Parts: sequence; structure tokens; C-alpha cells
Amino acid sequence: TITNAKMAVDPANASNLSSGDVPLAQLGNVPDPDLTAQKADIALLAFKTQANGNLARYNLVDQSVDAFEDASGVNSGASTNATRTSENYYQGFVAGTDPTGGTITTYTGYKVHSFLSTGNTNFVVSSAGNVDVLVVGGGGGGGAYGGGGGAGGFRTSATHGVTAQTYVVAVGAGGLGVNDQVGLVGSPSTFDTITSAGGGRGGTAALDGGDGGSGGGGGYGSSGGDSSPTTSPVQGYSGGDGSGDVAQYPSGGGGGAGGAGQDSQQNNPGIAGNGGIGAQNLYRTGSNVYYASGGGGGVPDGGGYGSNNVAGTASAGGGGDGGKGAYATDATVNTGGGGGGAGYSATYGGMTGGDGGSGIVVIRYEEMAFGTPSNMTLVSESTTAQAAPTKGDLVLTYTNAAGTAVVGTNITAEYSADAGSTWTDFGIAAGDVQGTTGGHTIVTKNNVTLTSTSGTSMRYRIKTLVQSASLATRIHAVSLGWS
Repeated sequence: TITNAKMAVDPANASNLSSGDVPLAQLGNVPDPDLTAQKADIALLAFKTQANGNLARYNLVDQSVDAFEDASGVNSGASTNATRTSENYYQGFVAGTDPTGGTITTYTGYKVHSFLSTGNTNFVVSSAGNVDVLVVGGGGGGGAYGGGGGAGGFRTSATHGVTAQTYVVAVGAGGLGVNDQVGLVGSPSTFDTITSAGGGRGGTAALDGGDGGSGGGGGYGSSGGDSSPTTSPVQGYSGGDGSGDVAQYPSGGGGGAGGAGQDSQQNNPGIAGNGGIGAQNLYRTGSNVYYASGGGGGVPDGGGYGSNNVAGTASAGGGGDGGKGAYATDATVNTGGGGGGAGYSATYGGMTGGDGGSGIVVIRYEEMAFGTPSNMTLVSESTTAQAAPTKGDLVLTYTNAAGTAVVGTNITAEYSADAGSTWTDFGIAAGDVQGTTGGHTIVTKNNVTLTSTSGTSMRYRIKTLVQSASLATRIHAVSLGWS
């Protein structure tokens, strides 16, 4: 008998074995590796990769991962009240009828109604909901020898409640610039209880700028107008004053929604005031856009009036530039900008101020603003397992749109190995919450024994329960693993 002790190398020490095969039968005491934690990590990594790479769904070996970049992974026929939004989540929802009226566009998460034509247009609402509203009045016209027109009033209302009725939306016209005279005041824009005043007129020789949503700039030797009526928060700012130096005649800039118009300066040359800056809003496109800037003031050109004079310019928000011995620039339509003030021409005499820009009304609302939150059943498409599994693993993420969901009560999860004919409950509970990722709550459940019919056609079923206006749950991603 040759004992281990008589051998030069002890075969009981695995580190002494440099080659050869160990029979599989001798490995019966080696435990199976537990990879459930790695599966959860893979699921979370896949959720993030899908969102960044616009991938709809992963079918991995023994795992299916879906972050709902599209609807391809969900079986719509087996699901009920499962509404997917452009923000890539599912929520229980019974659709209502969205409002009508205006020019309708969409961007991520929102539908938008833009009212662009001056005059009255209907906004028809079939059921109660909340909207975000931007209302900009028509800008004031610029004056001759003149002050820049004031911007139309700029007002917003977030989460503005509407009910089933027809609302009249009014979009104000811009005030005209008039030859050799003050400009005309802009017209107000309105929606429901919100009114934004038209912009004040641009002044002219020794005539003050007019009051309005923002005040018009003063002509030479006159004062700028004020923002009127008073609102909270303010709908605009005052126009700049015009210089009293008759040798230079520079005029003030019109007020804007974001700041006052500049006073003119008599520095030989005379420098007209720039229009006040507008204000930003993102309701129409999802990106901030400037509205309602004041028009720049005008100055005379050569002769005895100062050939080096400098006309005022408009800031961001659609206002018109002032003129130097020339007609001024009109403001941009649907911005509520003030028209530029004109400057006296030594050659041609009086000039015409720029027209104010027409106003705008924008109404937006979330995709599910008009309808009823409801219980949801969310069932996946089938994924074929390589072999009939005996256990299932789950990772899901969710957020609360309203209220606070209780895992196990308001959110349940099951899996099936026979394409959804029979189901095994994961039995998720509050203790299965594993923190958050990107603001989404993570729920995991591992090694749940299959109790339903065996097979290889794998599906998950997620339910959101007791849903209402005060409790609404959004499912953002689901991973189903098996072994």
C-alpha cells in the first residue's frame, strides 16, 4: 500500500495538482454559487444603460430586463389600464378627453395648446384637470422721435385648475407705430382669471411714454411710463426717461417683463436707452424662451441733431431696435415685444416707430392630466428559458406620482413559467425595498420557489392597487430572473 505520506507530493492539497481531471462525481460537496446579488446589480446596470442608449429590452441568459424605452416588452392584451408615457414609465390610467383649441404640439411628458392668432379662440375642456398657463399681452408701438414701446404684460399660472366648460382665450394685438406721433398701446391677452395688459406706447417729443404691462419709453424731454395695473408677481417694468437735450434728442427704452427700459444719455453724442430685457418661460417647448422685451429708443441722425448719436437696441424677448434718423424695427410676432422708437431724419423729417409684437397664450398639461388614475395589471411578453426553472428573482423600480405606495399592498409582483396561465407570487413587502437609484425606489426579491405550473415561457405580472387621485404609482423598470 502506498500512502499519501510516502508520496513526494501530497494530492490532498489542491495547490499541488498542476494538471489532470477531477471526476465530476468527486465534486458533489462543492456548493452552487449564489449569484442573486449579481443578478440585481446587472438589472440596475441594464436599467441605466437602456435609458442612456434608448434600448427597449434586454433578454439575457436566465434574465429579462425592461426599462420601458418602448412598449415592445409588455403584452398589451394581457395587461389592463397600463398606460406608458413618453417619460418611459407605466401607470394605471383610464383616459379621458383632452381639451381642444389652438395649435396642439407635444414634448416629453406634456401636451401644449398655443394660441397665436389675435382675437378670441375657444379652449374646450371636457373634464376637470390642472394646466400650466402663460399669458403675454401685445407689445406697445414705438414713438416717432421716440421712445421704445413697452412690452406686453407677462404672467404665468402653474397648476391652474380648469373645469368642464368652454374658455375664451384672447390674444392681444401689438400697438402700431404712427408717423410723427406717439405709438399706440398694445391690447391685453386673457385666459380665465388671468389678464396680461398690453404694452405702453412709446413717447415722442415732450410726450411721456404710456403705462401698460410694461411702460413705454419717454420721448426726448419726457418720462417713461409705468407698469400698470399692479400685479403680484409683477407683469412688467417701467420705461426709460428721454433726455431733455434738444441738440441730441435721445429717447428712453421701453420696459420689459424682466427689467426696466434704460434712460437715454446726453453725452454728446446722445445715446438712446435700450429696451428692458424680457422674461423666460418653457411651457411651449420644454426649453426656456424669452418673451416681452421692450423696444429700443430712437435718436436723430446728422445736421444739428448730432451725427454720432447712438440708437437703443432691444434685449432678448422679441422687442424692436430703435432707429437713428430712420424708421424703427417692428417687434417679433407672438412675443409681446415693444416696437422700436424712431429717430428724426435731417433729410426726411419725421419717421414711424416700430409696431409692437402680438401677444401669445400657451396652455400645457401633463399627459395624464385629463382622465382617472386606476388599478393596473402590467404583464410582460414571454421570454424562453433554456431549461425549466424552479426559482425566480425580481428587481423593480417605482415612483409615487401621488401619495405613498406600500409595497405588498399597493404594489404586488408575480412570475409565471407557462406564459401566464398560472402564477407564483413573489410576496414582496416593505422589507424588500433596497433604497433608491435616480430618485426611483428599488424593490428586490430573490430565490422565490416556483409554485405554479412548470415550463420555460417566462413572464412577470406587476399590479398597482387601490389607485386614485391621491395615490398614483408609476412603474419604471422590471427585471425577471430565474434559475
